[in-house]
Parts: sequence; structure tokens; C-alpha cells
Amino acid sequence: MDSMDRTEGTEHHENKVLNELRAEFSCTHGTIVDGAVRQWILWNTTDLYAWWHSFEDQCQTPLGRKLMNACADQEEYMLKTDNLLPNGWFRRAKRQQDHLDHRWKKYGWGRYSVAQQTAQSLVFAPMVSGIALATNELLHDRRQKIEWHQLSQNTIRFELKPDANVLPTAPPPPSLAWSRPAEVGFSSPPIFDELAHEGAGLTIGGETVCLFPADAFTRLFHTCRAYPNSVSQERKDAWQTPDLDDGERSVLLMVVASMASLVNNGERPIYIESQASWDPLIQHYLAANGWGQPSSVEALGSKHGVRFTLPAGSTFPFLVGWLVAMWERGHGKASKFTLVSKEDCWRLEVDSRLAYN
Repeated sequence: MDSMDRTEGTEHHENKVLNELRAEFSCTHGTIVDGAVRQWILWNTTDLYAWWHSFEDQCQTPLGRKLMNACADQEEYMLKTDNLLPNGWFRRAKRQQDHLDHRWKKYGWGRYSVAQQTAQSLVFAPMVSGIALATNELLHDRRQKIEWHQLSQNTIRFELKPDANVLPTAPPPPSLAWSRPAEVGFSSPPIFDELAHEGAGLTIGGETVCLFPADAFTRLFHTCRAYPNSVSQERKDAWQTPDLDDGERSVLLMVVASMASLVNNGERPIYIESQASWDPLIQHYLAANGWGQPSSVEALGSKHGVRFTLPAGSTFPFLVGWLVAMWERGHGKASKFTLVSKEDCWRLEVDSRLAYN
């Protein structure tokens, strides 16, 4: 086979993988959902790192292993629920590795070698480690402990050993105040037309991205309810959430504060001149990538005030965080907001923290 044939073969395979993505996922109301009607997020990996480090800074507890466990539980739940690894003894190891190669490449996770216990990936190491742990436990039908070592920017090595603990199968994602079953979409996410494969990763416009199930973060946030946060008292006073209990409020404020850090320290051009400015910003930054979108946007009586009506769902904390962060970036002002539950939706009102603004 000459080089042209190999190139054509590679392009054919990559087009096949991208077509599988389009067939597997649909979009509705700014969310990306899979065939089992679970919400996924299309993360820019640089944003993922930046958001995570800010989120962890907002919590007074190291969270890397908590994130790993959340990702492991979600991957185990999906692998078992969807019966995703091939069974049978004939060439089982090769068939399973081929399946994993395909799964990891399709979602932009990189490549994982079961034999060498290494991953080539630009996705955050604790997340990749959680996926690897769930995979190994399912392949060997026993609980294991994992340590990971970041050998280079894109190489991670795993150390696994048996775990004497007998743990039940990962349950469905926990329910939080904003949880609600996702809805089936009717068309492929338009942004998938911009996806390209580079090696075992996914890119858009040359920037590395990955698809990841939103409920991995639901599991993380459920765990984080028990931890204190370092959100400033000024923000706590200005960000009101009367319908959330203390734990869920703490998690939501950590997400909002970390999203504000991501947006305000980034280079996104966000300009808000009037209520009409919101829709193109929401479509470009939020809906396209599966973060969700408001069902309505209304001006308040003040100069910069705005009211959003938001659907519940797995991406809800991120959606609130994005909107508050974009408001702050677009107006160049510190925010105050009130978030209240209204039957099957939520109302978010955002305005300037200073009365004279």
C-alpha cells in the first residue's frame, strides 16, 4: 500500500468515526445528548484545565481523586448499562483493545493501552485515570486501586493493584436540586461539522476538544456538597440562592466563581450593549457546545439587569456560571444575582452589585 492509499484509508476511517458521532448524538435546547438521553459537554481542553484549577481553588479540599472517582463511576455505569465491551474468548484482548481505541478516539480522549497501562491524551489526567480505572475493573471483574503519573504533556502512566474492598456497581448519577431527565434531540449538533481528528484527539480550528458526559460532574458536585468553600463573603452576600440547601448552594457558588475566573481571565470577545446582544453570545459560546441555553431572556428595569429563565438538567450549574461570568465580562462590573426555582424551571436575575451602576 503506497502513501496515498494509506492517507485515503485514514481519512475514510476518520470520516467514519465522525459520522458515528453525528449518528450517536443529537441536540436540543442547547444541550448535546447521546442515544441513552444523557447530556454531554464539548470541552475545550485548555478551558477544562483552567476551569478545574479555579474550581479546586474555590474548595478548601484537594479534589483530584474525587474527580477521578466521579469519572470512574460514570464510565463504569455507562460501560455496564450500555454493555459496551465485547464478550467471548476468541481474540478477546485484541477485540477489547480495538473497541477501546475506537471509543477513546471517537470522544477525543486520546489512546489507552491496556497492556502498557499508559494513555496518550490531552484530557485532564484525573479524568483519564478514572476512565482507565473503570475499564480495568470491568475487564478483570474486580476492584482496583490506581495511581497516575503525568510523564509529559500528553503521556500518563497508570499503576494498578487489587483492592480488597468489595464495592457495589456504580449507581445511576445522584439527584441534585437542578436535576431533570434530558430530552431527545432531533438533529445532529451543528458544531460536529467543525470537528476534525488529529491523531487520537479531536480538534476544532486547531484547538483540542473532547466530549465528556455531564453526569461525571454531577457525581463530583454531589460529593463536594460536604466541603467548605473559599468563595469571598462579598460574593456570598451578592449571590442569592434561597431554594438551594447549604451544600448545593456551596457547590453552585464554587462553579459560578470558577466560571467567572475562566471567562474573565480568557480572551473571549464578549460585548453586551443591550438585551439583543445575548442571543448570539449564547448560541456561540453555550448552546453550540452543549452547556444549555435560557428559554427566555428579559431586560429588568435597571440599566444592566437581565432575567433568564433556565431549564433544569445536568449542565445547569455550568449554565448559571457561564451566564453570570458573561454578564460580568460584558459589562465590566461585579455581579449580584438571585436564583429561584419556578415549577419546572429556574429564574436567574443578574444585575450590578453596586446600586449606582
